[in-house]
Amino acid sequence: MPMSVAQSRQQFSALIAAAQQQPQVITNRSTPVAVLVSADYFARTEGAAKPVADSFYSQVLQLRDAFAPQDDAGLVGPNPDARQAVWQRANAFVDPS
Repeated sequence: MPMSVAQSRQQFSALIAAAQQQPQVITNRSTPVAVLVSADYFARTEGAAKPVADSFYSQVLQLRDAFAPQDDAGLVGPNPDARQAVWQRANAFVDPS
């Protein structure tokens, strides 16, 4: 059951006890402004969300390192002649006749 800010100040101990059972919504003029949760609930939800993001980012970095682009075609670099030679190669899909 939502509790107003004024009630939460007066019954802070009871609010903390209730938060051990389930999250408690605190309202200001009937608008939810905060939610009080137990430390255990917070740790579980914080722990569940954080490693997923960290592990995803670390996996992206590992893939980026493992499959770094190779410039064997000469497309990158300051040498414009090598770049031009690459673009003038014969196309393998076109009949040379």
